[in-house]
Amino acid sequence: MAIRVSYVLVVLVCAAVLAAGCTQQVPVPSQAPATTGTVAKTSPAADLTTLVPLFDAYAEKTFNQSNVPGMAVAIVRDDKVVYLRTFGVKNTTTKEPVGPDTRFQLASISKSVTGTMIAEMVGKGELSWDDTIVSVDPNFALSDPYVTQHVTFRDLLSHRSGLPEYGSDELQNELKYSRQEILNHLRYIGLPGSFRASYAYSNIGITVAGLTAAMKAKKPFEDLVAERIFVPAGMHNTSARFADFTGSPDHVESYPMQEQEGRSAAGPFMDDDINAPAGGVSSTINDMARYARLQANGGFIDGKQVVNASALRESHSPQYIKSYSGTGMTGSGMGWNTFLDGGRSRIEKDGVFSQGTATIITVWPEEKMALVVLTNSFPEGNIVTGSLSNAWNDLYYNGRVSKDWYDEAQKSLQGWFDSQSRETVQKPVNPQPARDLNYYAGSYRQDYYGTVRVVEESGKLQVYAGHSTTPFALVPHDGDTFREEIAEVLVKFNAGGANATGVWFTRYDAPGRSGAFVRVSP
Repeated sequence: MAIRVSYVLVVLVCAAVLAAGCTQQVPVPSQAPATTGTVAKTSPAADLTTLVPLFDAYAEKTFNQSNVPGMAVAIVRDDKVVYLRTFGVKNTTTKEPVGPDTRFQLASISKSVTGTMIAEMVGKGELSWDDTIVSVDPNFALSDPYVTQHVTFRDLLSHRSGLPEYGSDELQNELKYSRQEILNHLRYIGLPGSFRASYAYSNIGITVAGLTAAMKAKKPFEDLVAERIFVPAGMHNTSARFADFTGSPDHVESYPMQEQEGRSAAGPFMDDDINAPAGGVSSTINDMARYARLQANGGFIDGKQVVNASALRESHSPQYIKSYSGTGMTGSGMGWNTFLDGGRSRIEKDGVFSQGTATIITVWPEEKMALVVLTNSFPEGNIVTGSLSNAWNDLYYNGRVSKDWYDEAQKSLQGWFDSQSRETVQKPVNPQPARDLNYYAGSYRQDYYGTVRVVEESGKLQVYAGHSTTPFALVPHDGDTFREEIAEVLVKFNAGGANATGVWFTRYDAPGRSGAFVRVSP
């Protein structure tokens, strides 16, 4: 089954929503409960001898049916790597194979890395999870004064600050603002969620937590995470700098969804340096096997306690309960998703860049076990990562793969795409003509988004938002209402005097954000 989704929807939803390392709304099917007398209750050695070959066959079958160019998979248990294999190619043109030291972008797995770095600082007494952000950075501000004064590392890392889902991602991806500009604009975004009583996935929340911890240590985040986690854990091919990924002689190309069936060309990479704590880490499967050992073994690796076990366990624990059924629970840890399945805990972080990255790490703390899957494809990679995590869980606890997890993941992702579709704008029966285009041209501004420029170029209105040098075109719809030429969403100008006095954009109207701008210059 192929994923059915319009290319315009991919551009609007994936690029704007998924690009900054967010994955929470791209679902992975629920894992199957264990049956009575599970394999996990027999001898661990016998388990792995039987289960690893079964999983390897499943992984190979899944990869071969996926159209994913390259993949790397590792499983660790009891502080040992019990499975590590690479599949396919890092580049479909050169056909160079993926190897154990080939770098992949991790996308939102980076959030778990940031939570782990802060756990290391908490374990050493340098920070508390409940320290407020303003106690470290007095210049930090949100739109609500109370939340500004009280929001903590714990709140931001578990997405319970009240910030809107994906709020500020558009400042990075569409308006091309710098990290500092985005942080300065946070004081103008509304907080639609109840503080500590609601959940909304926030890339910028994780970034603020990571940068504030780095400020406390008086070091750049990218240096601090290397010093506290990567180097002591022996992850020498891992970095939070985009240049280290692109500069590596052994890295994958990324393959985004194509407009038509088939995979023709690699897409541009996602440079997530701005949100590095939320999505900017790159690594190899060899290094990620070490990271998985660190997480599954209480922060201990190679005879060293890299992260205090109690602090790490706290990061793995739910800080906000999203759902509870009596036999199961889903929640948000600090940089992790948390689950309770039939009395067993599981933590997980997946990662997606619509430019062509899909990853996952799943940890079963009671078993001291973890799985990592890295791919260089979206959305196909997202289907594969969830399928392999579910299949290993199924094999380990039930001794067999109980359902078609690949098909389940396809249906789940298709449902997500369908839910994101926009209503078609109906063209008016008797549209009124627009005025002379120069009537609408000019600069319009608001506090949160800043300035957009509307200019007349070659007989069309073109909109340049923020620092972006790539405009989107408007075509007449009805009188002073226009329609985006590609996205086909409405843009309404306010008439008055010699020029339009304001403009409202459908694309910018979102929770905590208004699409209304006021003219500031001709």
